Amino acid sequence: MINFEGRYIPNELSEIIDPNHTVLLVWDMQNDQAGGSFNKEALSRNAPPLIAAAAQANITAVYTRQTPFLWKDEAVTWIRRAMIDQKVDHPTKLKPRRIKGSFGWQFMEPFKPAENDFVIDKRRPTMFIGNEFETIMGNRGATTVVMIGCTTDGGVEATVRDGYNRGYLMVVVRDCVGTYTEEGHNAALQRMVRYADVVESKELISHWRR
Repeated sequence: MINFEGRYIPNELSEIIDPNHTVLLVWDMQNDQAGGSFNKEALSRNAPPLIAAAAQANITAVYTRQTPFLWKDEAVTWIRRAMIDQKVDHPTKLKPRRIKGSFGWQFMEPFKPAENDFVIDKRRPTMFIGNEFETIMGNRGATTVVMIGCTTDGGVEATVRDGYNRGYLMVVVRDCVGTYTEEGHNAALQRMVRYADVVESKELISHWRR
């Protein structure tokens, strides 16, 4: 730790991810996003040991499920953008959104929350809009968020930026995040190094199992 004006600044990874002030955020490991990732097999292989190590270290885990509004309840800005992206001229022609309880909405195997884990259904691709995540962080006295999940260039990146701007220490686990294309994945990781520590899962597991 670096002592600066009466405050302590973490300098080593072990200090940043100290279990006493860390939360593990398992982001949208659902059949739609994680199931469609270019590195789906790697996620299923690398993330479970990390989740297990966090549990062993008594780190609080928060799982999210992207649960979008139906188009009829969505913001005008989002409807307009979707029309542009999908190249349609009327909202009624938009593809149906993921329905709560559907296969695509459900967690992909082997990502099933444990009994004491938090599960948050959210509407936006950032953890800092419209849910109780910051209340959980405050209740736990947590200052570090370790992120795994999908998508790297979507909600993971948006949450990392928002968390950094709110004063949280953000950590992204390089081999436990994914998205639909390798190009998008790598580009997002490059952008996020400005806002987060980007590390390998084996580094965290090594610290948490000591």
